[in-house]
Amino acid sequence: MKHIIDKTARLLAPLALAAFAAGASAQQTYTMRIAHAQPATHGYQIWAEKFRDELKAQVGSRIDVKIFPNAQLGKETEYIEGMKLGTIDGAVFGRHGQIDPRLDVLNLPMIYRDDAHIDAVLRQGKPIQLQLDQMMYDKGFKVLGWGELGFRHVTTKTAPVRKAADLKGVDIRIPTVDPWIVAFKAWGANPTPIDFAELYSALQQGVVKAQENPPEIIFTSKIYEVQKYLNLTSHANIPSQMVLSRAYWEKLPKDLQDAVMKAATVSRDYQVKTAREANARLVAELEKKGMTVVRDVDRASFEAGAQESYAKSEAVIGKDLIKAVRDTK
Repeated sequence: MKHIIDKTARLLAPLALAAFAAGASAQQTYTMRIAHAQPATHGYQIWAEKFRDELKAQVGSRIDVKIFPNAQLGKETEYIEGMKLGTIDGAVFGRHGQIDPRLDVLNLPMIYRDDAHIDAVLRQGKPIQLQLDQMMYDKGFKVLGWGELGFRHVTTKTAPVRKAADLKGVDIRIPTVDPWIVAFKAWGANPTPIDFAELYSALQQGVVKAQENPPEIIFTSKIYEVQKYLNLTSHANIPSQMVLSRAYWEKLPKDLQDAVMKAATVSRDYQVKTAREANARLVAELEKKGMTVVRDVDRASFEAGAQESYAKSEAVIGKDLIKAVRDTK
C-alpha cells in the first residue's frame, strides 16, 4: 500500500506544481500606462477609456489601465522614445512615419478614395494590414488597432481656399510628414512642421497663418478661436494608432494578450464609428462658432501636387507599397 501511495504522490507532484504555477501566474497583475496628447474631451480619450473598460470586463484587476491625456507624459514625438525606454507602456497617436519612414504611405495626400477604402487597408486583416502591422512590430511596437482621425481640411485666418493655388504663399502648420512638405510646396504654400501641443499658440502668435486637421480636432482644440475659414479640402486622412511597446506586449502571458486584442478590436471599431459621426456633426458646430465653411473646393486641383509627393516618396516608401495601398479594395 505504501508503495502505491508513494508512486501516486510522485505522479501527482508535477501536476500540483503546474497547478500552483498556473495559479501564481493568474494572480500576477500588470499596470498599463497609455498616453495621448489630446484633451480629455477628444476621441482619443474615449477610445482609451473604452479599451480600459472592455479589458477590465474580461480580466478584472489583472491589468490596470491608466490613461494620461493632454500631453501629461510629453509630446507625441516623445512617446516613441518613452515606449522604448519603458517610461510609458503604450500610446494613442498618429506618428508612424517616424517609427518607419515606409509607413508614411498611410499619410500620402489623396491616397484614400473614401472610408471603405481606409477600412480595407487597415481594419479587415488583409495582406496590406498584416504587412503594415509587421513593420511596426519589427521596430518595437505592437499595433492594437488603427484608428480614425478623419479626413483633414485646411483652415485659414484671412482668406478662403477653394483650389490648390489659393494656398500660394500661405504659412501653414503641418505635422512632421515628409511627403506633405513636398505636396504643400507643390500647392504653393510654405509648410512648417510644428508639434501639435504648440499649434494653438503658433496660430495665436502668427507664427503660422493656417493649419489642417479633421473637424473633431479643430473643435476640441478650439482652433476656431484663431482661424476664420474651414475649407473642406479632404486632402488627406492620417490614421491614428493605439500601440504598446513590443517589450511590454511580450511580457504578457498568452491569455492576457488574447484579452488585450479582443478589447482593442472592440474599442477600435467604437472609436472609428464615433470619430466619423463626430467629424460629420462638428462641421455645423464649427459654423455656429463663427467659422466660414467653404464647401465648394475643387479637390481635383490638388491631384498634381499629390502625384508629385508620390513620385518623390517612392525611393523611401517603395513604389509597390504605394500601389498596394492605392489598389486595395
